Amino acid sequence: MIERRKLLKIGASGIAASVAMPFIGRTGWAATPTHTLKLTFADTQSHPLYDVLKRFSDDVSKRTSGAIEIQVFSIGQLGSGTNILTGLQTGIIDFCAHTSGFIDTIFPKFQVVDLPFLFSDAASAEKLLDGPTGGKLLDMLPSKGIYGLGYGHWGWRVVSTIDKKIPEPGDMKGLKIRVQPGAIFASTFRTLGASPVAIDLTEVYLALSQRVIDAVETPMISLAATKHDEIVNTINMTNQVYNVGVMMASKSKFDALPKDAQEAIRAASVNLTKDWRMTIATKSDEIAQRYKTKGMTIVEVNREHYLKATESVYPQFKDIIGADLYDSVLREAGHA
Repeated sequence: MIERRKLLKIGASGIAASVAMPFIGRTGWAATPTHTLKLTFADTQSHPLYDVLKRFSDDVSKRTSGAIEIQVFSIGQLGSGTNILTGLQTGIIDFCAHTSGFIDTIFPKFQVVDLPFLFSDAASAEKLLDGPTGGKLLDMLPSKGIYGLGYGHWGWRVVSTIDKKIPEPGDMKGLKIRVQPGAIFASTFRTLGASPVAIDLTEVYLALSQRVIDAVETPMISLAATKHDEIVNTINMTNQVYNVGVMMASKSKFDALPKDAQEAIRAASVNLTKDWRMTIATKSDEIAQRYKTKGMTIVEVNREHYLKATESVYPQFKDIIGADLYDSVLREAGHA
């Protein structure tokens, strides 16, 4: 029989060797994650992004041989749209995929990508985000306790109403419309003569039902996910904002992970960006076709007139954004 002292010595050596091994490649541990992390996003489980984030979670799990498990939660499960970012900063939430409109509230410089009618198409928006300017925006986030891991897209924001067509800017007058909390959204619609109201996404259905508001400005794809299409019946294709999405991590929680885990998550985030953008583009086209078949009113608007009508919004935010960043973005987007 092995003496008890020798047995303890052998056991201690085995544990030390196990700890010394990087967890990536520990195939024997695949069924028992060493880190279980929470990821939430700013929409419902019916939204296509939910499946995209589940694929991201699976990718991270595979890259870490099961050592990192990322659980995906929808809006409301871990807090409201605004509280999600606070939770990220404090480390209560580990990851989130959120829109620039909410990031604007804690990091005002991000409002530069939400300037109305800034981008003419997705290609120009993604070129800017994937280039030096997009990198500078992400590099600023750690000062707020957040890492930006990559950009996605929620779809072009459109104005969906109950019975009202708004092909021209003047048609906006008096419209009670739900907007995201970023100041630039309220300013844009006030400039157009509308009455913007900031309401959390989880409360919009009731607000529409009770006619507290007449309209919402969200990507078309969100109408189906939130069932707002049960109430609104007219979609005005304003496409006023390329709705930037950002995959973010709590800096304190991310820094506490082993380096190889961090590298695996960053690598999976690159794949996430491609999947996110492609999925939203495809699903947006499918939703548009479904609504046309359903008989919902789809209104093309005069974007040139809308751009001219909202030009005064731009200088209001130049000092907040910073002249250098402001000028750089306008130049890259073809406005200078």
